[in-house]
Amino acid sequence: MEKTLRGKRTREKILESAIVTFRENGFKKASIKKIAERIGLSNASIYRYFKNKEEIYFALVKRFEDGLIEKIKEEKRGKTTLELIKSILLSYINYIRENTTLYDIFREVEFVNKDLVRDFYKKLINEIENVLKEKAKKNIDLETLSFSILGSVYFIVINYLIWDGKEIENKKLEAAFNLIESGIDRRGDFKPYIVEEREIKEKNDEILTKGEETKRKILSSAEKLFGERGYSETQIMDIARESGIGLGTIYLYFNSKKEILWELVRYINYLLRRKSWEYTKDFNDRREIENAGFQAFFHLFRNISNDYRIVREAEFVDREIGAWYYKRLLSPYKKGLEIGMKFGEIIKTDPEALALSLMGIGHCAGMKWFVLEEGKDMSKRATLTTLNFIMHGLKGVLKEEA
Repeated sequence: MEKTLRGKRTREKILESAIVTFRENGFKKASIKKIAERIGLSNASIYRYFKNKEEIYFALVKRFEDGLIEKIKEEKRGKTTLELIKSILLSYINYIRENTTLYDIFREVEFVNKDLVRDFYKKLINEIENVLKEKAKKNIDLETLSFSILGSVYFIVINYLIWDGKEIENKKLEAAFNLIESGIDRRGDFKPYIVEEREIKEKNDEILTKGEETKRKILSSAEKLFGERGYSETQIMDIARESGIGLGTIYLYFNSKKEILWELVRYINYLLRRKSWEYTKDFNDRREIENAGFQAFFHLFRNISNDYRIVREAEFVDREIGAWYYKRLLSPYKKGLEIGMKFGEIIKTDPEALALSLMGIGHCAGMKWFVLEEGKDMSKRATLTTLNFIMHGLKGVLKEEA
């Protein structure tokens, strides 16, 4: 009995050490040796409890998943649909607040084992779907709606609890819950519609210097390899082989692989802003802009889903890169929403929180279709479900008022 108890305590010490090790180093750079040294054990001692680093990581992912789902089930209460949804989301937020480091580790699972992340979201989304069953209108895609609801708080959690390391103000949550209840359309008369897909017109006829051509070729090869293999599994030598450019020449343009990643993330950020502008440049009404802008996002990442993987993975290579990508989008987005509020087109609320909520909806709907579904084409029904939820909240997608 004493031996069993001691074994359980040792196993727990290993997991606690792993939490810190994975947080500091990321999954790829963490090692059994680092986990063992932190608690004064030998590598052999670790292997008595876990076969490898992956098994330790999966145990932590399972701990996070089981703890969150259990908390949601225990605390889910409310008489109305809105109260039940808010209860689920508050449990989600509070659990992450209490287990911030564990959540930070969990977020990297997408690049370690996609089946694990699919299983997690299936269980989490199922909790939301169970509340909405039999209540959603006939033309609503229930799974996409559930991902969109989760997205309403997704980036609020990450921006404040993870990136900024501070508490979420009540007014930020109120902005998200107001969106969930009634959407952003202050006038209440906007009907979402499908827009025709547009191509970004690149300047293919521009004259490039030999140096510019070389740099573009390096980035194009890196984009392909990072997207297909992942950043950690790609070496500078691989980029040299793919591009046909000598290793020494690559180092004339970039000091490191991370510098190449930075350049790619800046380019993908530009692509999204350019695509959004192409779709929204003819509109003044903020509701029209959101309707077209979301479809620009979905069209772009359907076609370059590997690039979205690059953006997501970048955060775990260097948090500054990932945070920059989203915050670079956040600032002008916030200003655009403020203009829409000023003209009475969308609800008056905290503009930063609203921008984060909308970005989260796009991210989670996109993750469902372009990451978890392996680049599957997003249906018109799913697109309109997301847009109707954005414009009119649960009141616009349910048979009866939430």
